[in-house]
Parts: sequence; structure tokens; C-alpha cells
Amino acid sequence: MDKKSMAAVIVVMILIIAAVSAFVALDDKSIDNGEPTVLDNAELKVYGNINGDRYIDDRDVSIIKDLIKEGKTADEYPLADANQDGVLDSKDLDVVEAVANGESTTIWHINYHDVDADGAMDEEVVSSKFPITSTIMTGSTNSFMLTFILGIVDEVKGACYSGTVDKALFGDYYLNQEKVEKLGSKSYAIPFEDGKVGSSDIIAKKGVTALITDWNKIYITNEKDFENAGIDVIRVAAASVDEPVMKHSALLLGLLFQKIDRANEYLEFSENMMENITSLVKDVDKKKVIVSSTTKNISSGDSDYVKLCIMAGAEFALDDKVDFNNKNSVPIADHPEVYTYEIDDLIHLRTGLSYGQTPDSIAKMWEEYTKPFEDAPSTMNQYLVSGTVPICLRVGYVSCALYSDVVSLELVNDYHKQFIDKFYNGLSFDIDSMKFIVSGTA
Repeated sequence: MDKKSMAAVIVVMILIIAAVSAFVALDDKSIDNGEPTVLDNAELKVYGNINGDRYIDDRDVSIIKDLIKEGKTADEYPLADANQDGVLDSKDLDVVEAVANGESTTIWHINYHDVDADGAMDEEVVSSKFPITSTIMTGSTNSFMLTFILGIVDEVKGACYSGTVDKALFGDYYLNQEKVEKLGSKSYAIPFEDGKVGSSDIIAKKGVTALITDWNKIYITNEKDFENAGIDVIRVAAASVDEPVMKHSALLLGLLFQKIDRANEYLEFSENMMENITSLVKDVDKKKVIVSSTTKNISSGDSDYVKLCIMAGAEFALDDKVDFNNKNSVPIADHPEVYTYEIDDLIHLRTGLSYGQTPDSIAKMWEEYTKPFEDAPSTMNQYLVSGTVPICLRVGYVSCALYSDVVSLELVNDYHKQFIDKFYNGLSFDIDSMKFIVSGTA
């Protein structure tokens, strides 16, 4: 079978409906630890995870054994076909048993990827070597944050990243070039030729088997070069608030790096927090918002940042009003008509509002990010919200900015402190003295 089976490509329309108070529910049946399910309903979308839960373990082994004894086929139970050869037999058991025991094998799983470059996330089936003990990665804030939260630190041998990455958060980890070799100054591109990353021989020297990157089309456009050299390209949606996507992204990395329990703990914390926040804002009069996550640009309804604001209780003000031409954002200067629409608030989700903040840096960011929108009507409020904090906290801080009467800053800051204690690998910050929401008056 080819490295990628495009027969399994499905366009994933990640729509978060404002009326839903929490995550989008799974389809037609709940997952039972003792029953086979299908890929779409699986939390961890990996072949061999026949019961569709968050683990590949002895329960999957037992179910697949029973299916083989009963003469079932891969057509009847495609998720049981762990080696993707179209036959349900002992070879599938070998894969599942190896994963359950932490032994070397090859797994087949879903990658999130904009395959056809239309701006929408697709699902593709790819194979990856298991487990991963040495990797390189593209260093967007979102991907750094997800791997950091999951405790995937020592396994990262090299990364590319820009100068905007938070030094206070990642300085002792991914930005420490004695531990992690810098492979480029762009957060989305790593050159590769003749087995070398630029002039670096890191792949051979460090035994690298994988590259971790994001789903967006601009990330790793030279994917084939890595694959032809035997480097698996693992794509996740690190900034997604869509439940199945968020789950699989974290669980896949957790499985591949054998951090699955920590991935589960992270998801449970995020789910509980976001369910609480969305329940608090479900009855509010929804504010109409636009979003900016890149300087001078407004984000489309397909962007993770708009979806995050919808999760936080807002309504996207530009539905069917602006042609984004399959792009995640467009310059506000090209669309002055935006200001003729009913808009309550503009949310700037920016990584610059980081743990390394100072009063001067906050003032500078506010000026830089709001100036391109100086023609906005005076009735439109602008808020700068940190895009460095984890996804669940971004939802909390956006809700606080929009609906401070029902979502208090104290509540979100308390969640923030708990999150740091659980997932920040020993780092600590004085959250009460810092700003993760900034407005024109505060």
C-alpha cells in the first residue's frame, strides 16, 4: 500500500455551532470499551484501535482475536485492519500487541492536512514508525505548546522557529540550542536535501525518524523529500477547538511518543474547563466579532481563531459577507466595507502577549495591532488576548473579554494556575500580576 492512502481522504469541515454549549458530539453511538467501532467515531484515529477509545491496549487485542476467530473480514471491520493490507489476520494482532507493549512497529493513522490547498482541513491515512524517540519539528507557538504540554521535550532534537516564540516559556526547552538544534528562522519550513536539513546532519547523528508539523498548507511543502528519506511527517491540528480533532491530535502524539496518559490528562482538563466556560456563556446575548491573528489582517470563518471565539460564546460577524478566497485571513485595508457591518468587538489573538511580557511590550503590541484598524467605528471594542496560552485558556480569556459579567478574570486565572502546575514541566509564573487580556482602557 502507498505511504498515503488518498482513498481515505475526507474533507473535515470543522464547524462549531454557536448554539452548542460544549464540543460537537460524536456521531451515532457512544464508544464502548468492549465493542468494535469505526474510524470516524474513534477518539484515537489509529488502525487497530478497534474499540475507538483513547488507547491501544489488551482490550483491542482481545476484540481483534475474537473477530479473527469468527472469520470476520477487514471490509466488515476496517478499523481492525491494523497493518492496512486489506486482510484481517494475525499480522494485525502483531501490530496491536507491539503497540500495547511499547515495541517497535508501524502504525497507520489519520494525519490532519490541507491536502488540496483549499484552506480546509482534510484527513489522510499515513503510516508512521512507532514509537518515536527522536524527532524534529516546525516551531509554531501552537505546536510548541502542544508538545510541551504533553511532555515531549527530550525527544525533540531540532526545530525551526521565528523570533516571536516565547522565550520565557520555551527558552530552557526548544530554544536551548545546546539541546535542540535550530533548523531555520521560519516557523513553517525546513529545507531538506540529500539526507541533510540545510547543512545539518541531525537526522543521521540523532537517529531522527519523524517530523512533527501543523495541518496548514504552508507548513512543510517539501514533505515528499522527507518521506523519500524515510522520515515520517506527522501532522496535527494543534490550535483546533473542534472536539474530535483536538482529541486525536493530542492522543496521536501521546501514543507515538508514549505519553498517552498525559495526553488523556490534558484532554480531561481542557474538556472540563471549556464545558464550564461554554455553559456560563450559553444564555448570553451573543456579541458579533471579527478576529485578527496576523498584523493588519482579519481572519476567515475557517480559521482556528474564529472558531475559538465562537466556542467562547461569540458570533462571527462576517459570515457570507467577505470573500476570503480560500485564505485564512485577508488585509483589512482591502476590505473597508467590513466597517459597514454590525460588529461589537474585534479580538486580536496574538502570541506576542506572552509570559515574557512587560508593560512596555504590551503598550507596543497594542499600538502595532490596533493601528491598522484605526478607521473602525468607535462603537467597536478592541481586545488583545494572548495566543501563547493553551487553547482552553484562550477560550476562557476571550469569554472573559466579551462577557466579564459571567466569566470572571479570577476564574480563568485560577484555571491558568492549575494548568501550569499540571503541565508546565516545573515552570512557574505569577499569573495574577500578568495580563492576558488587554483593552484600550486596561
